[in-house]
Amino acid sequence: MKVKAQLLAVILTSLLSFSVFAQNENEILEDSLFNVSETKVHFDMAFSLKSQNYFRGLLPSKSPTLSTNAGVIWKNWIVAMYGGVGMDGVYQETDFILLYSLPRINFRLEYWYNFTQGITDIQEPSGLFDFNPKTTRGLLDFAVNAALDKKKHWNIMSSTLLFGRDTNFKEEEVDGETTLVRTDQRYSQYLELEYSWYAENYKFQAFLGGSFSWTNFSGPQFYGDRPGINNIGASATREFVINNQLKLPVKASATMNPLAERAYLIISVNLIQLSKL
Repeated sequence: MKVKAQLLAVILTSLLSFSVFAQNENEILEDSLFNVSETKVHFDMAFSLKSQNYFRGLLPSKSPTLSTNAGVIWKNWIVAMYGGVGMDGVYQETDFILLYSLPRINFRLEYWYNFTQGITDIQEPSGLFDFNPKTTRGLLDFAVNAALDKKKHWNIMSSTLLFGRDTNFKEEEVDGETTLVRTDQRYSQYLELEYSWYAENYKFQAFLGGSFSWTNFSGPQFYGDRPGINNIGASATREFVINNQLKLPVKASATMNPLAERAYLIISVNLIQLSKL
């Protein structure tokens, strides 16, 4: 009951915030350095090293991970790609991003494609352009990020999986063997409330995220086998000045996934930054 009450509180906060406030959050993905304030067409990128790849309570890569964001920015629009690869050679992901940003709110449509073996019920990747929900490894995500105050201390994010491998399953017997077969979309919903502040040379963030399925409020969803709080944590970021031309932002995040009963400590470093941020 406590978990359901917490999740309901997150949902209500999200609905109220979207009806009253607008936002601007410049991040395309975690640790992105895209500058959406530019009015001319330009190219931007960032390159990061992470001790593990952590995503909304999930761990796509258990090994150290290299990730790159690169894209074209024009006025309020960003067209970009994300690439991630694990140093153990197992994790590999490519994402395509379309983002539209207003002063205090942005809208993001993102297509994720994960090549990692064993990460889904489909053992062998069927191809980047396989859009059959029965066999694809892709996921289409629609996300909205909103700032709840002018100083952007309070932020809220809503993400809905619209298409892809986020489906329910049923057992079927094929050639004498029982296999899992995908059925209808679950339309998994993720909501996250975040508070950020600065102290001395650090930026701190605290966040709380919950998830559920729009087709079955008590059933399994993409982030867990039941609805609930799946992402609680805090992070601290400090920028180390190497010289006048080189600065290294280092971020440490302590996170917990109550649904999976797991906790992680993640360290990430932005190795290359070509933006003005």
